[in-house]
Amino acid sequence: MHAWKPRCLCKFFLVLSFVSVVGLLLKVGFLEKTVSWFSRKSKGYSKAKYESKDPEITLLLRMPGKIQEHRKRFLCDFFRTTVLFWPPSYGKIVLVLDEESEMDHDFGEIISNHNRARFPDYKLEVLYEALPKDENVLEFLDAPRDAGYNRQLWSSFFFDLYTNDSIIGWMDSDAAFITPVTKSMIFNGKRLRVLGWDCTFDLVWVKQWALTTQRALGLPYVADYMSYFPVYIYRDTFLHCREYIMKHLKVSDFEQAFKLFYHDMTMLSPVSVVLSYAWYFERDRYDWNMKLCAGLIEYNKRFPAAATIGPEHLEDILSQPQATFHVTYGEFLSYNILVSFCLSHKAAGNKLDICLKHKFELSDNFDLLHHDLQRVRTIRPNPCSGKKASYCLGVLRHHYKEVGHEVKAKRRKLDWSSVQTAEKLARQYGITCKPLLY
Repeated sequence: MHAWKPRCLCKFFLVLSFVSVVGLLLKVGFLEKTVSWFSRKSKGYSKAKYESKDPEITLLLRMPGKIQEHRKRFLCDFFRTTVLFWPPSYGKIVLVLDEESEMDHDFGEIISNHNRARFPDYKLEVLYEALPKDENVLEFLDAPRDAGYNRQLWSSFFFDLYTNDSIIGWMDSDAAFITPVTKSMIFNGKRLRVLGWDCTFDLVWVKQWALTTQRALGLPYVADYMSYFPVYIYRDTFLHCREYIMKHLKVSDFEQAFKLFYHDMTMLSPVSVVLSYAWYFERDRYDWNMKLCAGLIEYNKRFPAAATIGPEHLEDILSQPQATFHVTYGEFLSYNILVSFCLSHKAAGNKLDICLKHKFELSDNFDLLHHDLQRVRTIRPNPCSGKKASYCLGVLRHHYKEVGHEVKAKRRKLDWSSVQTAEKLARQYGITCKPLLY
């Protein structure tokens, strides 16, 4: 037997180590390629195609179709302004009605047929939701609202069931668009923009929202997120929120959970529950833009150390205009619809007859940079007053430049005839919309 010399042994181990490292790298590379290939195959898309395309958004509205006032809201507020300011390329519209109501099915068929005939660029789906199995979910002693309203609250936790799109644009039933929606209003990079503030915390119902949120999550209410719509939320956040609430309340189904946090005279804000959940558990998926009237140090005392609000989460003046307003409380803001329309076409270099009779300026839209449009008259001064006007003008100039570019590039129609078509449809069913022209 030959004896191995030290130099030979060193060479042998060096060669062996080199071969081992190369083999390991090849193996890791192979696994990475295999995993990557499998992921692409299982999801049914190529990586390049997926990354170059913006995620689809579902603009979702839940309402009862049998109530005439809600039909008017849909046609005059939601639909009339959606076909003007929401580009169909951004995503489909989903209308969720009551399953058990024949009148809801009739209304759904009417809307679907008219949309196909008059607005073929817009994909609209009408879906129906069944009643919860337990009637006590909607009707209980000392309920602060009636069963119909409570059903809207209940439904809000299940919006993920009505679309496969990754993002849901949650619309309120009394909201109307007030300016063109842009991608910059929805996204900051890949994160979804969230607006909220605490300046309404002295209101009785907001204090009640805080209490029901605390009951549902076992964690403090973060802020008032009811001041803006659409609220853009990742579809799976709804599922994750329901699962967390059931686990926290130690129940096996959401009907049981719902009755545990909404069961007396205390009012509920589902959007505040879902976004408070997102703050605690999915914060990095969202871009937080909150305004505090309270001091930050004092406000943070309510939160766990890992969930405090930082200066990076605050925005005293909005960096993008509000997209909608609550018509029920802020009808005086309707004039902004024409202002926004005309400023958009002005940015695109278009001169339209309905706009030439007015001399609209960017400053006419200053209210749209307020965190809560329905309170622009009561919470003063306007955020764009005084020395802040220059910043606000820059925000609005950038907004309309983005819209104007899309109009010129034929990626956005922005056609007032769409408004007139929606108004004619409403008149066919005995509904007269208040005029938007002046």
